[in-house]
Amino acid sequence: MSTQENIKALSLYHFPSCPFCAATRKVIQQTGLNIEQRDIQKQSQHRSALIQGGGKPQVPCLRIEKDDGQHLWLYESSDINHFLRSYAAQSAKRV
Repeated sequence: MSTQENIKALSLYHFPSCPFCAATRKVIQQTGLNIEQRDIQKQSQHRSALIQGGGKPQVPCLRIEKDDGQHLWLYESSDINHFLRSYAAQSAKRV
């Protein structure tokens, strides 16, 4: 998936004690991206939304909301981190 597609919003499903989630949160901090973080342990509705939309309760998971209303669910911290770095770099080029 190209990171230049029309992205409306990004949300990270995570929980604090997950080491893979911590690595992804660090990338978010490093890139300065504004991403809503949804703790699936503290908010049961976030866990339910993750299962309903993404199909499984695995974290981290990045929910990518596109302008056309489509939602994409990206699992695996290495894939998420690569996507976030690319997205941040492309966003910086557009400024």
